[in-house]
Amino acid sequence: MNIAIITDSTCDLGPGAEALFHIDIVPLLVTFGKDIFLDGVDLTSEEFYARLSKADALPTTSQPSPLTFQELFRRRLDEGKDVVGVFISSTLSGTYQTALMARNQFTPEEQERIILIDSRHSTGNLGILVIEACRKRDQGAEAAAIRDHIAGLIPRLRLYSVFDTLKYLRMGGRLSAAGAVAGNLLNITPVVTLYDGTISVVAKIRRSPNAFRKWLREKILGDLPDPGSPAIFLHSNNPALTAPLREEFKYLFAPENCFDLCLGSVIGTHTGPGAHGLVYVSRDKQGLKV
Repeated sequence: MNIAIITDSTCDLGPGAEALFHIDIVPLLVTFGKDIFLDGVDLTSEEFYARLSKADALPTTSQPSPLTFQELFRRRLDEGKDVVGVFISSTLSGTYQTALMARNQFTPEEQERIILIDSRHSTGNLGILVIEACRKRDQGAEAAAIRDHIAGLIPRLRLYSVFDTLKYLRMGGRLSAAGAVAGNLLNITPVVTLYDGTISVVAKIRRSPNAFRKWLREKILGDLPDPGSPAIFLHSNNPALTAPLREEFKYLFAPENCFDLCLGSVIGTHTGPGAHGLVYVSRDKQGLKV
């Protein structure tokens, strides 16, 4: 392989992804109080949600150092590989900017061999972009062709997820205390998406798996998926939640193109445990309308 695919831990592809997809995953830092962890390295998803459930304040995340990227870029260039890096949205993290800083330390000729992409996404959306980059690499595509393919997919990504609790939205300031109380009393939960690099609410529905599946079915029928692209079923440390969604939409997504994914620290901080949802690539070449 003459292309090195690099991403960050917010792709949430999970343990073993580096070996499975032949990629490099650079971990973000997750801080609970005075404790700092490498995301996905010395803090697993299970450990993250266990700590989150006991936390009085939400954890914070921070990007890797420029030196981390610089050393990784150097290793891959010295192996004779061109680099394609696909990273978490620059509106959610400084990771992409840090990678750019590292790229600037190389010669102009070397910089031409390092292509960096602001995905405008995170979690399963970023995961799909990484999987697609690997697919194009394995088909023999050059770095520029991979970049163009990913750029075309970015506006076509769809993520829809619901929460089991509104506690963490309230703790993070994305929902007022009154709004959280009202939502709990009325048994209402928001349906969220990632839109232009930010978390947005697209609907409010009853808090029940059946209500979400019905809402999602109607949404997908009006915005059909690309049958050749991957689909990712999301959960926050409760994989059993993905089984009904897989069954509901098995006629749309080939099993070999489906992946289960646990929401990591960046998005999981706001959802808390018990969230679940779906990510897919729309046939529509236009961006999501919210």
